[in-house]
Amino acid sequence: MRRGGLILAGLLALAVLEVWLLVWLANGIGLGWTLMILIVSAVVGVLLFRREGVRTFVSLAQAPPEPEQIGQRVTDTFLVMVGGLLFFLPGLITDVLGLFCLLPPTRRLARRGVQALLGAWAKPYRDRADLMDLRLRPDTVVEGQAVDDSPPAAGREGRTRPGPDDPTVIRGEIEP
Repeated sequence: MRRGGLILAGLLALAVLEVWLLVWLANGIGLGWTLMILIVSAVVGVLLFRREGVRTFVSLAQAPPEPEQIGQRVTDTFLVMVGGLLFFLPGLITDVLGLFCLLPPTRRLARRGVQALLGAWAKPYRDRADLMDLRLRPDTVVEGQAVDDSPPAAGREGRTRPGPDDPTVIRGEIEP
């Protein structure tokens, strides 16, 4: 199954689980209390989203020009936006996931997970970019051995002598 199909199946399973949990909760405590819990969680989510959203956007604007700091702040801003979106969706599981993304102590854990996921996803592209960078640099030295595949030219005693256009291979180490 392709990645898009897995994501769609996961979202469908989440929706079914959310409906089942809400029906179970309504049977246990009543429909009125279940609706009250959903309304209170939505209000709390909006307030948290507003407060943490302002904080993360301000910290992103004031981020020092260090790539690591900017990456953390961008990831935090992304997680706050995802957390706010999860709170707007009706359901208890999405509210818990949204709370996990919005609260600063748990957001650190979520940030590590998102960065690890993106790092694993980007690794092949990062490796290709590193190889391209090495190929384009004029000071890149690739260790190896040069082998002459051409047939030997007839010379004295079967030895070959390089012509003026032939490169000379020197084996050894270069020391600074």
